[in-house]
Amino acid sequence: MLTKWGKIVNEKCPWQEYPRMLMQRDSYYNLNGVWEYQITERKQNPVAGQWKKIIVPFALGCELSQAEQQLPKGKTLWYRKQFSYKPNALRTFMNFEAVDCECTIFVNGMEVGSHKGGYTPFSFDVTEYIKYQNSLMVRCIDDSNYGKYAYGKQKIEHGGMWYTPTAGIWGSVWMENVSQHGIRDLKITPDVDHSCVHISLAGDFSQALVTIASNGHVIHSGVTKDQTYTAPIEHPHLWSPQDPFLYDLYVQTEDDVVRSYFGMRKFSKENDRNGILRFFLNDEPLFFSGLLDQGYSSDGMYTYASDEAMIYELQKVKDMGFNMLRKHAKIDMRRWYYHCDRLGILVMQDMVSGGFIDQDKMTTMYLPNLGFTKMDDTKDAAFVRTDKELQKNYYTELDEMMDALYNQTSIFAWVAFNEGWGQFDSQKVTEHIRSYDDTRLIDSASGWHDNGAGDFHSVHNYFFPYKAKKNASRIEILSEFGGYSYLEKGHANIEKLYGYKKFEDKLKLMDALKDLYQNKILQNIPKGLSGCIYTQLSDVEDECNGIFTFDREIIKVDERKIKKINERCIRRLNK
Repeated sequence: MLTKWGKIVNEKCPWQEYPRMLMQRDSYYNLNGVWEYQITERKQNPVAGQWKKIIVPFALGCELSQAEQQLPKGKTLWYRKQFSYKPNALRTFMNFEAVDCECTIFVNGMEVGSHKGGYTPFSFDVTEYIKYQNSLMVRCIDDSNYGKYAYGKQKIEHGGMWYTPTAGIWGSVWMENVSQHGIRDLKITPDVDHSCVHISLAGDFSQALVTIASNGHVIHSGVTKDQTYTAPIEHPHLWSPQDPFLYDLYVQTEDDVVRSYFGMRKFSKENDRNGILRFFLNDEPLFFSGLLDQGYSSDGMYTYASDEAMIYELQKVKDMGFNMLRKHAKIDMRRWYYHCDRLGILVMQDMVSGGFIDQDKMTTMYLPNLGFTKMDDTKDAAFVRTDKELQKNYYTELDEMMDALYNQTSIFAWVAFNEGWGQFDSQKVTEHIRSYDDTRLIDSASGWHDNGAGDFHSVHNYFFPYKAKKNASRIEILSEFGGYSYLEKGHANIEKLYGYKKFEDKLKLMDALKDLYQNKILQNIPKGLSGCIYTQLSDVEDECNGIFTFDREIIKVDERKIKKINERCIRRLNK
């Protein structure tokens, strides 16, 4: 089902925007557009004459790729692309925003590298292989929920709350030239308490000039010969959803210049004036009211049809008064986080779930909804991910996610596990996350099977009355609730309607939402509730419980009434 943005996609040059806004260079060569693909047996090479058309960066299996077939388990997906390029004296890097799930890259018949995991960007130095006329080939393996890596809500036997799997390239493919003494990576850590920003640099350079600008005016400039640099920010202009101010950052070495940005903000947990532990932004309590965002669209699945489609959705979320999103069971394109940064939308980021073929429903669904929510994840095999290789893969993908997203201003919390799916050793995992990033909060076990770690007591409640509990060491949040379903005919492609409470009248849906927020949210804020996340942002296939329809054509709720509800929730905390 095409969105209005999908209907106008130019297949020859989709997604031409610069993908990595936190480290921009002038050299940029986009390889999106018409490619070819074929599916073979696992160990078979491509067959001449069997190539078919596919549009990158839209994954195999979605409408915008023009290749809607599903990749069978145990098969191999091949891509190829012929392109011209003008090599120069600089190093040439080929960048992939995301390839699901295991891939090997060949340039002009030579293997240049491989990557495992379907959600994070990666790059290869192809200087020794690139020519004026080039052949690029990508070999992909993706066994979805039967594989060894994170897969989120994709499932070969999809339906209900599990969605059609895609495979292969689903993010931009692009090239850039990097000088010998170029910046390989940046790590930016705002420090509001000390009115400064800490910058870590990776690269083979003799010295670097660091320049910071505010509204086009230089406020700091300094030179360092070290890999780290601290820049003072006098009277910092703090970032918040109400005022998403961003500073510009420039780093120049002897032969390289990169442009970046950052926001000065601080995330913490503190007691409010009534002694209740709350989420604090910039040393002030803030109630976050958000949506569960699974990042699926009806035509591109994991990939929005265009940057404009992404911006429209995020701006509407903001206009309706929501101040946060929980990116659930998916890592999105880096431009998505850039837009959250500049628009002022807080983000709670899930580690993508995986590590099980069929989760134990007794452990992850039936018992928790009867109140049995605290199973020991260091012992119980019902969590499924007991295989040491799968646990190692989890840590590898977790680290890659945090590396890729560390600099994003809007991300205030990491979510380690959701509802017990593939959960293991959550206390150790939480300690691992904390050792990497102590500037953000951690939701160790969202929903249930909470083993006492992290910064949140994170509750999922769809079916029962809810009463917030004061907690001396963790913040009380309702990290999933609602899930009310309403089918807007002509704007869904469902097999069987799935949802927790179903409505056939849109006005009754809106009335029910008002009652839900009144009884479950507003009444509990004075008692300790510090944040809520409604399920969900949009319909996804059979699951028609979104604020938006799957094709984003219709918003199923009264936007003004939803905005007033959100404003009441946010004000309620400070009464």
